Amino acid sequence: MPTAALTRDEVIERILAAFRRFGYEGSSLSRLSDATGLGRSSLYHYFPNGKEDMASAAMAAVGGWFTQYVLPTLTSKEAPERRAQAFAGKLAEFYSNGMAPCLTDVFTIGEAGSLFQQHLGSRMRSLMALLAAVAEDAGIDKVEAAVRAENAVIAIQGSLVVSRALGSNGPFMRMVENFPNLLLGASAA
Repeated sequence: MPTAALTRDEVIERILAAFRRFGYEGSSLSRLSDATGLGRSSLYHYFPNGKEDMASAAMAAVGGWFTQYVLPTLTSKEAPERRAQAFAGKLAEFYSNGMAPCLTDVFTIGEAGSLFQQHLGSRMRSLMALLAAVAEDAGIDKVEAAVRAENAVIAIQGSLVVSRALGSNGPFMRMVENFPNLLLGASAA
């Protein structure tokens, strides 16, 4: 597709792919320019504050996708186990069955950490609250539900990192398959 025909959303999608591949610090303006097919001046036209604006736009795109497709699985009227299964399925879709890194991973280290950690921490706490609510709906007491929600997020993030390190999506896909049990099964303590 010619770069002149790219929409802002398509530019952001390509920027997101670059950040996922190279991390924040590894995504130089040259790499971002190559990824989008846009010159630096065009990138600055879309993103006046440079790479920080690009990263914020990438996070907003991820947040929008999660808000539209993932989070509704947790707040539906379905049974808790079905909600946990649907959530895990959407995670598999978003993370390309465990082969695409999470921005939380790549944006919490180095320079990006000081820029985005507070925002990402807030998102993480919101996700854990939604997961805890699913566990509470399954009859798990509030304190245990919060522990299970935190352990579930640890399992998601950890399985993504381990899958990437091994070059195999097996760990992530096992987590997806076992997610309802991670959140709702045997005691999390």
